[in-house]
Amino acid sequence: MSRILVIDDDAAHREYLSVLLGRNGYAVRTLQNGRRLEAALLEGPFAAIITDLYMPEIDGIEILLEMKRLAPSIPVIGVTGGSWASTEACNRAMTSLGAVAMLTKPLDPAAVIAAVQGAVKEGSR
Repeated sequence: MSRILVIDDDAAHREYLSVLLGRNGYAVRTLQNGRRLEAALLEGPFAAIITDLYMPEIDGIEILLEMKRLAPSIPVIGVTGGSWASTEACNRAMTSLGAVAMLTKPLDPAAVIAAVQGAVKEGSR
């Protein structure tokens, strides 16, 4: 069973992703921010990480940069619902920092599962 780490400051989004991924055969670990990222990675292994872009304290960009340093082989999926949500610039910025996919809130369950399946496949190469 692949393990997925979900990082989002919104408890409802963390719960939604945890339930959705759990129902689709994934084990899920959640964090409300990136402050415990390094400790969570030590609990790993994780097949993929889903992180919100806009969060207080440590945002998704900082998480992507940390992942390059700490565990570059783990694919990261970015999630955003902010004002950049539908812009190509946001997608380009996040993918240039290493995100393998970008999802926009409100999340489409099929898109989430497809992105996670793609990330897990990419991470296993």
